[in-house]
Amino acid sequence: MLSVDFVGLKLRNPVIVASATPSITADAIKRAADNGAGAVVTKSVIFGDANGKPAGNNAKPRFQLYNTPNGYDPRLTEKGGMFSFFRFQEPYPTPEKMARMLDELKGPKGVDIPVIVSICGFTDNYESWRKLARLMEDAGADALELNGHAWNPVVKYSDPTIATVVKNEVKIPVIYKMMGANEDSAKVSRQLVAAGADALTGLGTFGMKAMEVDVESQKPWMEMAHGLGGTWLRAISLAFVAAMANAVDVPISGVSGIQSWEDAVKYILLGATTVQVCAAIYAKGYKVLQEIADGIEDYMKRHDYKSIEDFRGKALANIAASRVNSPPIRAVVTEKCTGCGFCKDCCMFDAIRFADKKSTISEKCDGCGVCWSLCPYKAIEMREF
Repeated sequence: MLSVDFVGLKLRNPVIVASATPSITADAIKRAADNGAGAVVTKSVIFGDANGKPAGNNAKPRFQLYNTPNGYDPRLTEKGGMFSFFRFQEPYPTPEKMARMLDELKGPKGVDIPVIVSICGFTDNYESWRKLARLMEDAGADALELNGHAWNPVVKYSDPTIATVVKNEVKIPVIYKMMGANEDSAKVSRQLVAAGADALTGLGTFGMKAMEVDVESQKPWMEMAHGLGGTWLRAISLAFVAAMANAVDVPISGVSGIQSWEDAVKYILLGATTVQVCAAIYAKGYKVLQEIADGIEDYMKRHDYKSIEDFRGKALANIAASRVNSPPIRAVVTEKCTGCGFCKDCCMFDAIRFADKKSTISEKCDGCGVCWSLCPYKAIEMREF
């Protein structure tokens, strides 16, 4: 039921470990396989030395989860709350190290899932991409994912020439990972496919500066130049993937912000064939992979879907429909109301009144929907008038 064909690779389910530290060693990849992953994308292979640096005299964690003003509360994540995840100065494997990993992973004590190797060449140095692609195909990679960040001296997003160079060098599938949030994802997707990409991944964690401050010590407890991911990014990535799916007819792997089966299903409904998980592994452990796969399967059974293809892209048509001007709407209170008062405090139009411990909404209502969003009892409906 859950099996998918992704660029010719047979996956037992659509849940892939994204390229990051959870797939940086052979043991990590084995843990992912043991916990239900359908495939893995390795941490990006680069030329040169890019080992994570120690904290030094001013110790600060290089990896940090964050969902409260002062840090991370795992209980909020267990309830489905959004979180941010910061990564800085990660180690990257060299081609030699990845070759040894692949030799182990393809051996008798290896894994029975596809291993997609992420490669990251230098900006504007296409020969570095060609060499990495050749080395990794020869080492046994099942497919390649091209890290759209590229490497020093500057970050450069979605260069179609990289796809062409790699595709001309190897016979295994080539997947381009898009990582430019401000790009026109539909336009660039078409360019990448025309350049030879067999599939696309989007939206990868894009480079940005980030900071948090301890108000008592008045010192930053987190300051990083890149690596800001987590569930807060999901809404941006969903829109990115939807535009990609409407623009091209190649497999898409949706990535960013997936911590539950619902998140995964959203990507599939918007056209993704597979989904990639990263930050949720840090927040919940590798067990989240099987949880997501099981949740997708339960969803399919409830809707009588026999395969991922039965519901892939189902939401795309509804996006266009939602953009058509609709009749005016207002909020209406139903019998579920308990008189808690949340809606009144947050109404910007002074449209909510209370009587007999129940709220009523007047004609002052603008139909903005804030009260509908925040009502803890789902006692407000938006209706045409």
